[in-house]
Amino acid sequence: MTDVLAHRGPDGSGIHTLGQATFGHRRLAIRDLSDAGHQPMLDPTDSVMVTFNGEIYNDASLRAEIEAQSDYRFRTRCDTEVLPIGWKLWGPDLFDRLEGMFAIAIWDRANDQLVLARDPVGIKPLYYALAGDTVLFSSELKGILASERISSAIDPSSFHTYLAAGYCDVGKSLVANVNQVTPGSYSIFTPTTVTSSVYWQPRRTGTITDQTEARNELHERLGAACTNLLISDVPVGLMLSSGIDSGILSTLLAGQKVPAFTARFASSSFDEGTGAQDLARLGGHDWHAIFVDEQTDIIEDFKAVALAVDGELADSSALAHFMICRALRKQVTVALAGDGADEFFGGYDTYLATTLAERLDGPLTRLPASIIGTLASRAGAGHEGRTGPLQFLSRFAAGLSAPEAGYHAEWRRLTPRQMLSDLYGPALAPMLAYDPLAEYRNAYKTASGGPLDKALLADQTYYLPADMLTKVDRVSMAHGLEIRVPFLERPVMELAGHIAPKLLVAKEKKAVLRNLARALNIPSELVTQKKLGFNVPVAQLLRTRLRSLATGYFETNADIFYPLLKPDSVRAAWRSHDARKFDHGYLLWALLVHGVWREATS
Repeated sequence: MTDVLAHRGPDGSGIHTLGQATFGHRRLAIRDLSDAGHQPMLDPTDSVMVTFNGEIYNDASLRAEIEAQSDYRFRTRCDTEVLPIGWKLWGPDLFDRLEGMFAIAIWDRANDQLVLARDPVGIKPLYYALAGDTVLFSSELKGILASERISSAIDPSSFHTYLAAGYCDVGKSLVANVNQVTPGSYSIFTPTTVTSSVYWQPRRTGTITDQTEARNELHERLGAACTNLLISDVPVGLMLSSGIDSGILSTLLAGQKVPAFTARFASSSFDEGTGAQDLARLGGHDWHAIFVDEQTDIIEDFKAVALAVDGELADSSALAHFMICRALRKQVTVALAGDGADEFFGGYDTYLATTLAERLDGPLTRLPASIIGTLASRAGAGHEGRTGPLQFLSRFAAGLSAPEAGYHAEWRRLTPRQMLSDLYGPALAPMLAYDPLAEYRNAYKTASGGPLDKALLADQTYYLPADMLTKVDRVSMAHGLEIRVPFLERPVMELAGHIAPKLLVAKEKKAVLRNLARALNIPSELVTQKKLGFNVPVAQLLRTRLRSLATGYFETNADIFYPLLKPDSVRAAWRSHDARKFDHGYLLWALLVHGVWREATS
């Protein structure tokens, strides 16, 4: 099981058995590079064994607490050492004390229990499965499957969601009977019981109503987070776009001499090089451009990404992330990134749309919205650049046509609803009776507050861990690169929850962040520019550089999708796309990711 995770930990491995438990670990050495930091790690009495992936940034204060409350004296500088001792002192309360990103497994021999815990928002993954009386766990799905105790049979419900959204529900996987520990929770397994508890979840109070107070508090907390996240015994870099998220990080890190890396594209609508270079210059960082278009074998890179995400993530930006992470790893082992800023500070167009949709919602709106959405979708079928006005209109109208105020989830939809019935084969057809976005929709409905509060909380608890953080972890760790995310430090997230909605999304998205960016003297043209990100031209790539791969799976080898999908319908979708009759790019991208993985694992 650990061998298939060697990419996550190329610096060492360890296996240890304590009583009924056997733990395995692959080490990515970042802090205390000596052998003392090897895992699994045990307490001095051999009663508690720990293996964990991630970083604990407040281990210094935890060490002080532990030494004040016990006679234990630490032997290493490794953050792992606080975990077995902290568990013995505090039990499950340990997890709420941790600041950082983590997936933790603890074997408590004295109490005959296995504990699995995950960080507050799911930065680090943790899969598990029950195989008879054995609990299997791993950082990736491939680790579970390598045990050969679990079948790779696809869960129809998860595949239903995957085709609709491009990812699986939080807590699920694409494979039947393999689940994930949900963010901000821990599960305790005993010989007779399994119990799960939540120790943290995002909340929104909106008690901060003054823009200056919000800006100043964010400046202080985010600055502290950036400093904390530089803790490392190996080189650290910064993933830098021309956007304000990483731009703010770059400016807050001024004077730290952190090298900055930017992905560049030949297409001007995708390239951010000039703005990123300006930001790097403002922060005093050495700037490195990575020309993604010059990657020589995009087909092999696509296959590598499909295997890295185990066929269960269709976020097309994973390809560019994979390429830039590979280049980064040649110079650094750790990189800071701006992920999470959009979900906590209101950076998506959907937040403005949600506020507008609430005003327009009603049965008289839904029918014309559905018609408008269909017409706009057809009119924009040949568009191959970034999302244009017709695509926005199509998605907005389609969202308005969704029942029961389901528009926020509908705007994340990958595959139009009307396509599913034509596409599904006998194994998947029964799922047509079920809403593939039900969990996302439920996250919105059950969240407290007004429309914007609900949208933010739904994205923080569902979209962020299911898509964005899954992508970042898999494509970075495929190269043994650790990504750290200052915006997802608890003090920053909790501050965001206290900021009133009207301050987050007022006349502009991310108003608080833009206010801070202006205070940091970031150029005004970068503060106000449209968000770009690490997207790739999906429709165009499928018709050009990925065409031979696509043709192989969608024409010659389309039977690989049966009985989940109808091979003839897959062929028809591809031919329509290839002939520019309709843009099925995102659906086909999802199918290609899954097809590559399916063939490799069957």
